[in-house]
Amino acid sequence: MYFFFFVIRRAHYNWYTANTKSRIRIIATGIFTIGVIVITYIQCRAMVRESFQKNIQLEDNSLNDMNPGDMRAKIKEMMMHAWRNYARVVWGTNEFRPISRRAHFGGDFATYKLGATIIESLDTLHLMGLDKELRRSRDWIEKSFSLDRVDEALSVYELTSRLLCPMLTLYSLTGDSLYMDKAIHIADKILPAFETPTGIPRRLVVPKEGSTLTRYLSDISRTSEFGSLHLEFYYLSEVSGYPVYKERVDAIRQILAKTTRPNGLYPNAYSTKFGKWEKYNCSMHRLYDTMLKSWIQSGRTDTQSADTFKEAMLAVAQNLVVISSEDVTYVSTFRNGTLFHRMRYSDCFAGGLFVLGAAETQMRHWEKYAHIGVGLTDTCHDSCWSSSTRLGPDTFAFTEESQQEIEPLQRNFFNLRPEVAETYLVLWRMTHHPQYRLWGLEMVQAIEKYCRKPYGYTGVMDVNNVTSESDDVQRSFFLGATLKYLYLLFSDDDVVSLEQWVFNSAGHFLPIKGVNPMYRQHNSSD
Repeated sequence: MYFFFFVIRRAHYNWYTANTKSRIRIIATGIFTIGVIVITYIQCRAMVRESFQKNIQLEDNSLNDMNPGDMRAKIKEMMMHAWRNYARVVWGTNEFRPISRRAHFGGDFATYKLGATIIESLDTLHLMGLDKELRRSRDWIEKSFSLDRVDEALSVYELTSRLLCPMLTLYSLTGDSLYMDKAIHIADKILPAFETPTGIPRRLVVPKEGSTLTRYLSDISRTSEFGSLHLEFYYLSEVSGYPVYKERVDAIRQILAKTTRPNGLYPNAYSTKFGKWEKYNCSMHRLYDTMLKSWIQSGRTDTQSADTFKEAMLAVAQNLVVISSEDVTYVSTFRNGTLFHRMRYSDCFAGGLFVLGAAETQMRHWEKYAHIGVGLTDTCHDSCWSSSTRLGPDTFAFTEESQQEIEPLQRNFFNLRPEVAETYLVLWRMTHHPQYRLWGLEMVQAIEKYCRKPYGYTGVMDVNNVTSESDDVQRSFFLGATLKYLYLLFSDDDVVSLEQWVFNSAGHFLPIKGVNPMYRQHNSSD
């Protein structure tokens, strides 16, 4: 500090004591010095840019030399990093805040300690051979998991797809009756939601018996949610011998078959009280996915599901799928008679659905459906690749008007969702094209660079800003679905084979009847 003060005072003195000739010399020296600094800066910047480009080339070379075994080991390490810190700091809670190192309350499972991360991770832990962690999880479930005292409204869909299904998966994998007992416990808490004038379940349910909150629940239910319950409830009846669960979801199917559908589409919301669609807004949702997988789950004998799937996908292809003049494929949203040219990250499961549906059903013009699926997957990858972080935003637009509509919504966040990884897995299994594994590697690299923290993984608030803040939430589906899909992407095809297993809407897998020896159907003579 004193040195700079001395230099400035010395320069000040020399300037005012110098003659004109000396002042010109001082100015020339200053200009020369500034010029040297500017030239040095330009050269250094060019060197940095060249070095960065070499690094990119190295990354590209690493893609060509990618070893699936090394990738599985890396993803397993990611799983342990996420799991270990959750287990150390907030064991038994639903989700973890890795930056503030505390439990995350107010998510999909509210404030009660339901161990959502523990339960969602069960099949991932089993798949990766993490037996010690799996045993600890089982002990906690046996001693601590219960919905009896939960006096809050919880989503029927989230309870089914993310808590009930992992219990069924572990039962099929291990034959441990504890998991079936807990699955029955969860399902029985959900059944009161079906007590409506139509038989379509309410969107929310209060597990605590006799709770006064039940009277305040909305009568409007989301089609994507109640339409996705079939896999779990059907399988629970198959393994338990109790037909009530299958009867409830079969009733949903029969009601939907009688509804009037605009242009063959299933609108997004339904009134459980009045038995009609709530408006006629339509988008891509998991009901279509469940139609196909119900047929697959049945051992490909449920022809009603296959037929309704073919009809529905034709309607989606004709009314929601758009292929732009630039050959960009996406699924839009139909609202108030108008197409909104935007797509959500969660819609990216549609790429895998179109390709799997085309391969499984061999529907008429199946090759066109497969082409749509490949195009949708390309679009979802491009949404990730075009961002500064290589992570996909929650919502992305395809026209200037749509872009202006979503900008105020601030939908540029990434919260560790699994749908893009899900589609990469399906297309890899269907085609074995190496680009899907390469894209999976890109996703792993991006998550490691921008989402990994010393105590876990978090979402990113703005994928277009490499210095964006984190959302400080490690969601349970990151361990339960995203990492599982990525791990399977680099595994052999016979590891959770699509010939023997079917995935539900939250990334948990159930056995296919008639072909999987782990189906464990209930024997009435036992």
